[in-house]
Amino acid sequence: MNKSIIAVFGILLCSLLANAQNAKPTTLEWHDSVRDVLIDGDLDRNAQVITSDAPTRLVLLSPKFSKALVLNIEDKSVNVMTKEAFKFSADQTSATSDASQGMQATGKFIRVDGANSSFVYTFTAEGKMIVIRSHPGLTGEMTEEKLWQTVPVWHAKMEIFNPNPQAVAAIKAMDKETHITLIFGTWCGDSKNYIPRLLKTLHLANNAKLKLKLIGIDNQFNQPVDVVQPRKLINVPTVIVERDGREIGRIIETPATANIEEDLAAILNEKPLRHEGRWERGAKLGRGVYSYRDASGKEIGQEHWELFAGTDGGYLVHSRITTGDLTTEVFHEVDAKKNPTFIEVTKTSGGNITRTRYNIEAHTLSATMRGSTSGVVKQTLEVPSQLAVSSPSVAAEGLFSAQVKQGEIVGYVVPRDFVNTTGTLLQTSNETQNDETVKTPAGEFRTQHLLRKSAQETSEWWLHSQLGIPVRGRMNGKEFVLTALEIAPKN
Repeated sequence: MNKSIIAVFGILLCSLLANAQNAKPTTLEWHDSVRDVLIDGDLDRNAQVITSDAPTRLVLLSPKFSKALVLNIEDKSVNVMTKEAFKFSADQTSATSDASQGMQATGKFIRVDGANSSFVYTFTAEGKMIVIRSHPGLTGEMTEEKLWQTVPVWHAKMEIFNPNPQAVAAIKAMDKETHITLIFGTWCGDSKNYIPRLLKTLHLANNAKLKLKLIGIDNQFNQPVDVVQPRKLINVPTVIVERDGREIGRIIETPATANIEEDLAAILNEKPLRHEGRWERGAKLGRGVYSYRDASGKEIGQEHWELFAGTDGGYLVHSRITTGDLTTEVFHEVDAKKNPTFIEVTKTSGGNITRTRYNIEAHTLSATMRGSTSGVVKQTLEVPSQLAVSSPSVAAEGLFSAQVKQGEIVGYVVPRDFVNTTGTLLQTSNETQNDETVKTPAGEFRTQHLLRKSAQETSEWWLHSQLGIPVRGRMNGKEFVLTALEIAPKN
């Protein structure tokens, strides 16, 4: 082929690729966002706010205005467009619009920082003063009618939902008087997803033996105090099922199965289903048990763990640790480059419970702790692009050192005790020692020996050559020894 033709073809190809990369979407996607909307000082519960991420916009739809009010976050402009431009899903929780649909600028908005890292938007339209702020949540016991008045979209979700007919039949057939308490946040996405489903299921079951109570809590897990603390709430929705004065089961945040109505039916039959955690995972790669031992060699606890392939080429470790009266459950995920993406740590001790979620994205680590007696505690830190996280899970300690086998790295240490809430950043050094053969009760393994040092502690780890999990470790005067191991066969 003539070289000039090849050159022209190459230029055309590059031009097409560039145009494809720079092409703007033809359709914008919008999602329902529960906010409080005040118009001339009055709360408008019939208003709906929807948001878009690309571009970043916020839309107010209210019967009090003839057109949709569009806030363009980038230039702080207030615009108007026809309400008919938005095509809503049947449950009213999402919409699409034509990206080429024109907007007419009418003014500017002011955005200020609100409570709990939220924003407050103020502007005028059609001669009215408008304030859009975060929704703290309707609190206390309420009727369904009050719920629908507060979050009308939830009613739309309930109307179109078709529950599992077998679960409905099982709930309808229950002949024992039972109290079902639905505790939720009208500000909460999971509550919006599951509470309407449960209500539709209970309506169809129409069982007079089931006594239902609806209770809302605020987004700081403080109110109502007589519900949050005695019920030991750490997440919503929480569904509590009681019979003859005792709790026979509860659903926390997400169901154990794909259908929450199946979970409720199982609890009503006093056969609650095991919840494996809300986090997605791939194939199981292995599982095992660690013995936690003190300096004298006496066992002071155990850790049962499972290692899964991640959904994006990384790994997920799930551990359950018992030491004395403290039980700690950990989910610890890293991506394909071994960078941590999230950690969830739930601690239970003496009847109290805390759950902390750590999310790492770009250069930000955000931690949110919810306790049954302490409300919400938050932490936000700027972190380097390469960060290692040490969680309470010994099985996940191999992931801490996976990025850097030799040299220094910034590490974030999640507290292992019950008293401390959020963690700390530490400069940590890893030193690779000689490969060693290590004998444990679980077997004899060829390992990579690592020494890790920081201002807070010095630890040693012997990592399994295939799985990367420790087969033995020493830290803070304790020893961790692998006592059982099952490796999933390769396909």
